[in-house]
Amino acid sequence: MRPLYLALSGGGGHGAAHAGVLKALDRERIPVAGIAGVSGGALVAAAWAGGADLDSLVDQASRLHPWMWVRGWGGGLLSGSKLGAMIDEFLPVAAFEGLKCPVVVVATDVDTGQKVLLKEGNLRDAVRASCSFPGVFPPMLLDGRRLYDGGVSEVIPVRPAREMAGEGGVVVAVDCNSGTKWPSADSFVALALRAGLTLLRGRTRSELLGADLVIAPAMGESGWMQPRRIPRFYAAGDEALVDALPELRRLLGA
Repeated sequence: MRPLYLALSGGGGHGAAHAGVLKALDRERIPVAGIAGVSGGALVAAAWAGGADLDSLVDQASRLHPWMWVRGWGGGLLSGSKLGAMIDEFLPVAAFEGLKCPVVVVATDVDTGQKVLLKEGNLRDAVRASCSFPGVFPPMLLDGRRLYDGGVSEVIPVRPAREMAGEGGVVVAVDCNSGTKWPSADSFVALALRAGLTLLRGRTRSELLGADLVIAPAMGESGWMQPRRIPRFYAAGDEALVDALPELRRLLGA
């Protein structure tokens, strides 16, 4: 059986779909050899590889108040300290070295625009950096660099996953944004997010060419910051993996 590597996109609350994919893989007893994750994908990868109970995590996330992040002006519109506290709570393992499989967290250097691959050391700080959407959350200072959302430099981290997989591995990309219907954007934050996501989406198609299989859960109406929709996104990821099982098993030689 060929080893399986995942590339998990960002997408805020949409990232619950990644948890659904991982839950289904566990249920089908298909092992994961490594994961590259961006933003919400990095958070879910780190939680799963650290041994978190995904059902419990999804339940906790669905109970978050949608305005818990709001703060005054500063390095971002929303509270980086609250984001950090949530990540600390959701990730049972604090360092990369304690994970059950290799995880690569993708962030972006604010000052150079370069992609930064984080693979060792403080896992929670790395995930916080990757989740810091520019202009919304303040950048994360890590090892002397100001880092923010990895999706700015790589929307879906297929290339890092391929580097992990080599020629013998199978790379599956999970895009939790393409299967969404976006509602009207009226608030300042919603407009800023929509503009950023529209720019990033333009690069997604070329990045996906390096994957052996692409899974795009049918998410329905978008809910980037709508915790109440998280259980539905979780279910969508599970359903998408089940639909993809015949092709995945063929690629893996299972």
